[in-house]
Order: sequence, then structure tokens, then C-alpha cells
Amino acid sequence: MRLSSYIKTVITVCVAVLLSSNVFAQSYQERREQLLRDQKNTRAEINVLEARIKNYQQRVNQAEERFDRSYEQFQFLNNLIALQDDKINSLQEEQNQIDAEIALTQKEIELRELELEQLIENYKQIVLYAYKNGRSGNLEMLLTSESINQMLVRSNYLRRFDEQKTKQADAINEAKRELDKVKKNLEDSYKRNRDVLTEIQQEKNELADQRQQQEQTVEEIKQERSTWLAELRKTREAKEGLENTFQELEQAEAEAEAERLRKLEEARNIADTGRRTAEVERYSELSEYEESFAEAKGQLSWPVSSTTIARKFGRVRNPLYGTITEHPGIDIVSESGSEVKAVSDGYVTQILPMRGYGEVVIVKHGAYHTVYGNLSQIDVETGTVLKKGDFIGRSGTAQTELGEVLFFAVRVDREFVNPEVWLADR
Repeated sequence: MRLSSYIKTVITVCVAVLLSSNVFAQSYQERREQLLRDQKNTRAEINVLEARIKNYQQRVNQAEERFDRSYEQFQFLNNLIALQDDKINSLQEEQNQIDAEIALTQKEIELRELELEQLIENYKQIVLYAYKNGRSGNLEMLLTSESINQMLVRSNYLRRFDEQKTKQADAINEAKRELDKVKKNLEDSYKRNRDVLTEIQQEKNELADQRQQQEQTVEEIKQERSTWLAELRKTREAKEGLENTFQELEQAEAEAEAERLRKLEEARNIADTGRRTAEVERYSELSEYEESFAEAKGQLSWPVSSTTIARKFGRVRNPLYGTITEHPGIDIVSESGSEVKAVSDGYVTQILPMRGYGEVVIVKHGAYHTVYGNLSQIDVETGTVLKKGDFIGRSGTAQTELGEVLFFAVRVDREFVNPEVWLADR
């Protein structure tokens, strides 16, 4: 009976080890595949940035050839460096993902090595027992059975013992193959990590060269102080023009809002239920725009596919001679003529050309406004009702006032605020 208990214990341990092995394998494989998918997506972003970097590099070269003065070259270099910075960040994100994959794989190797050691130890016990109780011992057990039934039971245990020994050997071989496979994955991860680290270093070296070139360009532009002073005046006038436009617009909107509230109150007093519901819904629409916009703070979709910012919101210090200007929005580097889409539900309240911002579309979201400037094409009209993601027009080209960027601004409570606070994380 002691033999029966021992065999049952061995079988139970082996089955438990095999089952736990399958669970670990499944968990590891799923997590590793997710990491590989993340790496693939990051690599795709890096490739897009690389293509755009090459595009700007070509433009930098063209600017050097076409222009005696360096202003345009400086603008292109500034955009190029912003893109290069984003690529380095994406590369470092990819490296972090690979590091996570390496850590996961190393942990998996440790688990599988422990599992293999346990399988080998169990197999040793089975072999040791078989050595101590060889064929003669097995025959003796059968011949000393007190009954035919006991003999059959012992014969069955001995047969299962041999089968278990074979299964245990197969399990060891399978665990060894899986361990070798995971180790191979680890080697692949290390190689990818080395490649990414090399690429990061190369990008940083190139970026250092770009920054050095930009410094040289800045020195050249410093000699054109009068031109930059004119640009400073132009920027200030553009901001003042934008503020004045909004003051006039908000005054008109305030009157319209008062009229809307009056009509909403009248609608609520209509006796006919169907007509009352329709009229209330009609005059309540703006408040719905406002609520949905407010709730989306920090999660608004970007108006163009790019998330690279060439010029940030707020106080901007001129790199040439330290003058300070206020920027009411952000300039997003984008492909020439990229699709511009509404970031939230609303309606077009004004379309007009504005000095410093080119062709501008203003969209109202209740008490909130979004501004889309430097457009090369406009496909909406004043009064057009927009849903989130609806097509507004196309971003700037080399011929538009600000070049290949989209000017984007957010206005809350009669003040311009940092759009990055409202947009989803890059």
C-alpha cells in the first residue's frame, strides 16, 4: 500500500507541474505578444517621423541653395529639430518596451528552469525507485499477491509506473525545448535593444549637428534685426487682431445667447407636447455642445494627424535677441495640406482671413471656441454644424502665411488657454 501511495503522489506532482507549466507558458506568450505589438506600433510611428524628417531635411538643403538669407532655413530647422526630438522620444519608448520584454523573458526563463529542475528531480525519484525495485522485485510483488485481484491491482500500478516514467521523460524534453525557445527570444530581444540604442545614439549625434547648424543660422539672422523687429510688431498686431475679433464675436454671441435663452423659456411654456419637445431640443443644442466639450478636457483628438509642436502656447522668447511675445495657441507641424478635423461637436461661427494666422475658421462649442488657422483650403461655411472628426479643410502649405503648420487655439471664458491641456496625450 505504501507503493500505491507513492505512485499516486508522483503522478499528482507531475500533473500539477505540467498544468502550471501550460498556464505560465500561456501567460508569458500573451504578454510577450502584446509587447511585440506595442513595439511594432512604435516602430511605425518612428518610420512616419523618419519620413517627415527626411522631407524637412530636403527642405533645409533647398533653403540653403535658394536663399541668401537664412530666415526660412531657420524655420525649417526648428521644425526639423522638433521632429527629431519626437523621434528620439519614440525610440526611447521603444527601448523601454524592449526592456520590459527582456525582463518578462528573464523571469520566464527563471520559472522554466525551476520547472525543469522539478521535473528532473521527479524523474530521478522514479528512476531511483526503479533501480532499487527492478524486474525481480516487481515479479516478487506479483507472485506474493494474496489474491488474483491484488495481483491485478499491483500489475496495473506497475504498468502506470512505467507509463509515468516515460511521460516524465517526455515532459523533461518538452520543457527543455521550451526553455531553449524562450532563451532564443531573449537573445532576439537583446539584439533589438542594441539596434535601438545604436539608432538613438545616431539620432542624438545628428540632432547635435542640427542644433549646431541652427546656432549658426541664428547668428546669421541676428544680423537681420530690423526684419525681426518688424516680425515682432506683426506678431503683436496679429494677437491683438485675434483678440479684437473675438471681442466683437463674443459680444454678438452674448446677444444671441440671451435671445436663445428667451426662446428656450418660451418653448418650455408651449402647450402642445410634440411642438414643445421639438422647440426645447432646438434651443438646448448649444448647452449640449458645451457639456461634451468640457467633459473631454485632456482627451480631445488632435485636429491633424501630427502631434509635433513647433511653437508652443504662451510667452515665447525669441532665440535671436530675447524679445518676448504672447502666442495664443500652438503651431502643429503637419504635412502640406493635411486634413484638418473638428476636435468636438459644434458649429462654425466665423470664417475670415487674419493677419499673422492666414485663413481662419472659428468653431463654437457653447461657451468654448476652437480656432483653426493658416488653412490652405476651407470646406465649411459659417453656420455649418460639425460633429467630432468632421472635415474642416486642409492645413498650411509652403505658400501659406505660417508655412506647413496648423495654428490651433482654444478659448475658454473669454481667454485663450493652453491647447495641450485640452488635447489627448501625445
